[in-house]
Amino acid sequence: MRKQSKWMLRIMAIATTGALLITTPSALANTLDDLKNEQKQLEQKKNSIDSNIKDTEGKIDQNVSKIDQIMAQIKELDTKIISTESQIAEVLNQIKLTTTEIEKLHASIKELERKIEERDELLKERIRAVQVSGGSVSYLDVLLGANSFIDFIDRFSAVNTLMDADRTILKEQADDKAQLEEQQASLEKKLQQQEDSKNELVSLKASLDTQKASKGNLVDQLEVEQAKLHEEKEVLETEYDEILNLSQETQNKIVAEQKRIAEIARKAAEEKKRKEAEERKRQQAASGGSSSAIPNVSAGSWTRPASGRFTSGYGSRTHPIHGVVKTHYGIDIANSTGTPVVSAADGVVSYASPLSTYGNVIMVTHSIDGQIFTSLYAHLSSIKVSKGQVVSKGQIIGGIGTTGNSTGPHLHFEIHLGNWEGMAKNSVNPLRYISL
Repeated sequence: MRKQSKWMLRIMAIATTGALLITTPSALANTLDDLKNEQKQLEQKKNSIDSNIKDTEGKIDQNVSKIDQIMAQIKELDTKIISTESQIAEVLNQIKLTTTEIEKLHASIKELERKIEERDELLKERIRAVQVSGGSVSYLDVLLGANSFIDFIDRFSAVNTLMDADRTILKEQADDKAQLEEQQASLEKKLQQQEDSKNELVSLKASLDTQKASKGNLVDQLEVEQAKLHEEKEVLETEYDEILNLSQETQNKIVAEQKRIAEIARKAAEEKKRKEAEERKRQQAASGGSSSAIPNVSAGSWTRPASGRFTSGYGSRTHPIHGVVKTHYGIDIANSTGTPVVSAADGVVSYASPLSTYGNVIMVTHSIDGQIFTSLYAHLSSIKVSKGQVVSKGQIIGGIGTTGNSTGPHLHFEIHLGNWEGMAKNSVNPLRYISL
């Protein structure tokens, strides 16, 4: 019985071992298949995300194209606005010149009227003298009343002198009256010219207001398109987050690839900087060593604060240092370090010192048409004004630099309605006021 039991146990052990030998390869095969399926699904998901990213980038490119078109329209309007403001300045100058001429004519007319009035009084005195003498005394009576020949000669000379004086007075009186009429006619003509110039000025100002309103509408469209760009960017980041949630191995490969690309980009950037430095040296040598470029001062209340390349607009953008989407409360103009920065409008320097991540900062407070504005100039390499100093539009106040949080030499420029109380408060798009 015990032998039989041992035999049965052996048979069961052999059967169990056989079962294990049969099922283990199958389980291993299933695990490999699962991993392959998982890998396949992961690859499909990655391809799907890549496709979505490309679609999103395509939409972003379309938005960028729309923004470029709007920026082109804004630049075209800026040209018209500058032209109209120049015409307004010319008409104002004409009115000023005409006003001066009118004032001179008024003075000349007043002087002529005084002379004519004085001669009228003189002539009246002569008439009264004749009337007092009974009106019968004549030049002939004077001559015939001579006592001797010498007395006759004296009287004859006196009569001639009196007659010449009378003729001179009458001629001068006639000439002055003619000149008075001529100058009065000229005055009327000048007054009409001035009235025409004022009407032209009203028309030009109405045209300027229309152009500025059109520019404002375009800036509104620009900000709408930038909002769309921000939404598309959020979609892109959502898709990118899905990539980051892939397997650790895939993520490590992505990180390694990013590092490789970043190293290539860093070397490319260094090479680009080197070439740009060589090019600047070549240009400086060709131009006598001067790298400064002062922007032309526009007509009107505002002017561009620095020359250079427009690199970043107002609104949402991916921060160049932190890599996250943030609101950019100004515009950026890139140029070489030391390029002159000028005051965008007449005003008083209200701040001129380093300020947090802005680096070296200048703020200028302006009063334009009863409205207070504050303009801000950041990342400066130098500050050439002091707090409380009165500055004029186009006056050099500093130089472009890369102080504070900056990826390269550029001017960060802001405009605020009222006083500056932080970057976000009362911030407005500078393109509403300055021309590119």
